[in-house]
Amino acid sequence: MTTPAEYARSYAQLSSWFWNGDDWVARRTPIVNYLQHNGSRQDRRAASAQQALRALLPRATGISNVNHLPTFNFNDYDYINHSIDRCFIGKACPWEIQETLQLLSEIGGVAEGGLVDYCNSSLGVDCGGFVANYWGEGCPHMVNPSPAGWGGILPRYFWANSSQWSSAVARRRRSASAVSAGDAAIFFKDVKDNNPDIMKQRDSHGVFIQGTGSEAFHIGLVSNVGFSGDDFTSLEIADSSGASSIYGGSGVNVRSIQTIVESGKSGNWVYCKSGANEWIYFVEPPGGWGPESAYNIS
Repeated sequence: MTTPAEYARSYAQLSSWFWNGDDWVARRTPIVNYLQHNGSRQDRRAASAQQALRALLPRATGISNVNHLPTFNFNDYDYINHSIDRCFIGKACPWEIQETLQLLSEIGGVAEGGLVDYCNSSLGVDCGGFVANYWGEGCPHMVNPSPAGWGGILPRYFWANSSQWSSAVARRRRSASAVSAGDAAIFFKDVKDNNPDIMKQRDSHGVFIQGTGSEAFHIGLVSNVGFSGDDFTSLEIADSSGASSIYGGSGVNVRSIQTIVESGKSGNWVYCKSGANEWIYFVEPPGGWGPESAYNIS
C-alpha cells in the first residue's frame, strides 16, 4: 500500500503524457501548490484556466454540448467532466490531473514549454482533497461520474457521521496506541468543554460566534506516530496546508508536529495538542479504502 508520504510525493513528482504534435511524450507536471476554492489568487488563476479549457472543448472535440455531459469520448479516450473540474478546485487525485493535462495538450490548451508554469499557477490540491483521494473517497469514475463528495469533503465531515459516512464516529481513535499511518488527523481549534462535537455557531451574516464551539479547520494524514502509554511522543503528518513545503511549493508536504504539549481524551476520543489551541483527533479510514493513484508514466 502506498504510504501517506509516498502519496504526497506522487503529486509533487507527477508526470503526464503530452501530445507534441507527433507523439505522446512524458513530461514533468508537478503539483506542489495549495488550491482551495476560496477566492485566493491561486483560485482565481485556476478559475480562469478552467474557463479557457471549457471554451476550447466544444470546437476541439466536435461535441457542441460537451461541457454539459457527465462523460465524453475524444480520440478514443473517455473523460469525466467532474474530474476535469476537480483539477481547478483543489480536489483532483493524481490520475485526474494526468488525464486533464493530456486532454489540454491534445486540444492546444497548454504549450509544452509552459507546462510546469501551468501546473504551478493553475492547479493544486487542498487538505480535504488530499485525504479523500488517499482514502479513495469522492473520486468520479466512468461507472459513477458524480459520487457523493466529488466537489469536496470538509474536515468535520471526516469526523462526524454523515450521508458520506455513517461509520465515522465508530472509526474515531480511542488511544494513542491505536493511531496508525493512513489515519486522518483532524485539526480543531476552540474546543469547548473538551468536546469537539460542539460546533461553533454562526451569526445571521455567516460569521463565527466566538465561544460557541470548535472549528475543524484542517485535515491531514498520519505518516508516522510515536507514543508511550497514553501519551504521544512524536507525530508526522502528510498534508496540503498552504504553508511552505519540502517540495518548494505551498501544497503537499510531509512535516513533523514540532511540539506536542499535551495528550488526552475527550470522552472516548484521544487527542494531542500542538500549541495552546490546536487539538488533533484521529479517525481510521473506512472499510475498503485505497488510494486513487497516478498512472505510471515514464
